[in-house]
Amino acid sequence: MNNGKEYSVESQIWALRQYGDVGPRTFRALMSKFGSPDAIHRASIEELAEINGLGKPRLQKIFDSSDHLDEAEEFIESLKLRDIKCNTHYDGDYPAIFNELNDAPPIFFYRGDLPKPGEKTVAIVGSHNATGEGIIYAVELAARLAVQSISIVSGLARGIDTAGHVGALKAGGRTYAMIGSGLDNIFPEENRVLAAEIAKNGALISEYSPDTKSSTGKLIARNRLIVGLSQAVVIGEVFPNSNGTIDTATFCHQLGKIMFILLDGIERSEHDNSGVQKIIDLGAIPVTLEDGIDIIVKSLV
Repeated sequence: MNNGKEYSVESQIWALRQYGDVGPRTFRALMSKFGSPDAIHRASIEELAEINGLGKPRLQKIFDSSDHLDEAEEFIESLKLRDIKCNTHYDGDYPAIFNELNDAPPIFFYRGDLPKPGEKTVAIVGSHNATGEGIIYAVELAARLAVQSISIVSGLARGIDTAGHVGALKAGGRTYAMIGSGLDNIFPEENRVLAAEIAKNGALISEYSPDTKSSTGKLIARNRLIVGLSQAVVIGEVFPNSNGTIDTATFCHQLGKIMFILLDGIERSEHDNSGVQKIIDLGAIPVTLEDGIDIIVKSLV
């Protein structure tokens, strides 16, 4: 239980996340009942038990997280020395578009500058194992959108994600990378230089503490943030086994967000287009570089 000392909102939320294992949905349920992170930390275990679906071990962990508020405060303070900024639901520059998510991140960390109100954002995602041709098309698409003052969002992964970031930077635009690791543990490692450039011309954004290593679960979780930060999503080159891309498209479909798929290059006889069809079946609008820019731009509100 809170010992009466005043703690920052950031440290209160981080204590719940790091030591109480409180994810976005549980945090939302707790906030619905208690109204503030401080009230959560001051609650008795009996009051916490009134939240449906929390078993005894989880309740105890949430209750005990208050014992770690000092550690959480020290962690938040230490971020300044690492050139890392922290953002929560309580900050005025918290991306409002995240609130479309059922599991919006209550706290995240970033290097760079967040999107400004009214800034137009489009995600470009696709296969990690993209062909050279697929990468060229994605770079060109991102560059053409950037020239239209549209910021590019992606996940810093190999292949199409990297191409989207590179295309935006090539055109002098802004780009945002949602990563499935900590900000001091860039994955893949060969994208460290690219990550530094993104931080100068947009932002690197992560839900995880700086030293966190990537994992399959974390990479999947960040997909919702790619969609969440974007007004529209464009799928680049995709194959039947492009599970991460198909997962992102599925989430986009569930959220009801407008989605496109780039058809350039799929006419090659050796190209297996069953992955493309999966994306189209999820509601993606087929476009090409020739006609797609105008269609994508007009779709943004």
